[in-house]
Amino acid sequence: MIIRDLLDRLLDLLFPDRCLACGRAGALLCARCRSGLRPYPPEAPPDGLDGVAVACLYDSVVRKAIHRMKYGRMRRAAAPLGDLLADHLLANPQPADALMAVPLHAGRLAERGFNQSEELAARIARRSGLPLVPGLLRCRDTGHQASLGRRARRANIEAAFVWAVHAPPPARVLLVDDVLTTGATLAACADALRAAGTREVRAVAIARSLAPGQRSP
Repeated sequence: MIIRDLLDRLLDLLFPDRCLACGRAGALLCARCRSGLRPYPPEAPPDGLDGVAVACLYDSVVRKAIHRMKYGRMRRAAAPLGDLLADHLLANPQPADALMAVPLHAGRLAERGFNQSEELAARIARRSGLPLVPGLLRCRDTGHQASLGRRARRANIEAAFVWAVHAPPPARVLLVDDVLTTGATLAACADALRAAGTREVRAVAIARSLAPGQRSP
């Protein structure tokens, strides 16, 4: 452990962290970019969820950071983004007995090398003390949903998740995801959990774009 700590410090000196958004040396999410994040306004949860907490608006800074994590396969990016989520939850608590990450299909997991939602959830678990519980499985590859509309997303993701262990899931679950779009994926996860015995399902996400009706003219 001591050798690993020394090696990490040496690597930090030789290759200092650079901000995921602006590239400034010093931290993976610099103070300037973090201070520029805009909070997401409170709103009713999407259909299928008992509550939702979204940390910030999905704008240029957080978009760059999330893209570096997901598509640049930068696992370490989950640390500052997970801390951002943990801070938001401390300020806006969601009643829960356990955390669960939105699962990736096995093929996508092999391609990316890690599940970004699980990395975020692990960071929240450290800060919150809530256990991170496995058992939710993505049993069908739904492909990329970014180009699909609301109805198409719901149809595409329906029955894509199952509770895959014999023991029942916790009564109150807080799902963790990176970006909340229509809420179709989270609702499908909630359906699978409720079918197995969960009573309440809430969700937390780093960011979401404003709906057209919420945007300033």
